[in-house]
Amino acid sequence: MPDPRREDLGRMLRAWRMARDPRDLPGPVPSRGHRSYLTQLDMALLLGVSERWYRALERGEDRAYAPELIAGVVRVLALGPAEADALYRGAGLRPPARPAGSAPPDEAMLDLLHQQRRVSWICDRAWDVVAANTVAARHCPWLMHPGANVMTWAFSPEARYQLREWETRWAGPLLGRLRLAWQRRPEDERLTDVVEAVRAEPGVAALWDTATDLTPLGAEPRPVYFPLVAPDPVDVRVMAYGRCDDTAHRWIVLTPADPAVTFP
Repeated sequence: MPDPRREDLGRMLRAWRMARDPRDLPGPVPSRGHRSYLTQLDMALLLGVSERWYRALERGEDRAYAPELIAGVVRVLALGPAEADALYRGAGLRPPARPAGSAPPDEAMLDLLHQQRRVSWICDRAWDVVAANTVAARHCPWLMHPGANVMTWAFSPEARYQLREWETRWAGPLLGRLRLAWQRRPEDERLTDVVEAVRAEPGVAALWDTATDLTPLGAEPRPVYFPLVAPDPVDVRVMAYGRCDDTAHRWIVLTPADPAVTFP
């Protein structure tokens, strides 16, 4: 027998989707056409699942939906905390823990993000990506993946190719900051999940105990490979900004050390 609560949530999800303008997304919508709303096919392509699987979610079907899928829906549709919690629970999942006082970045911060002509994104205190601009979507497409997290990506095989001199220039400072944040916020369940995922990556366990480098990533240029920018790695500074009254978000901008370097 159909679950009326799930079916009702499916209708709400459809309304949220129809209200989402594709032009508000930081990257291009994969399917063709010029519409003022997202279709089920658009959602499926953006989330990397079949249209049939996404349609089942809107129909309220009882399936084993992955947390990463629901996190992707929340991000693509820019759902608020209440809508996101309802969607997680309707899919039979526990909503991810949020640090006290956490809230989405305001419109002014998002507007500044999208004005940038450099790779730029906003992440929360667990390094989950909250928003990214079009330049970031073009040169660092991982930022647009459902459930994207800066730390889990930074220790993946893909990252070790793009972040050049990874073990000597990137791994130590990143792990040092992750360890410190984990010690400072023992109640943050999401951060604990991130730590466990990072430590499970190949070679990280050996680096973990010795990673105490807290040098800011922006203190010196570090090499990153952007194939659409140059055939060789580009030195960038990783600059982090934030509003004075908002400690829940980091606004990250990759600034080339050479001012003549631009992102197409």
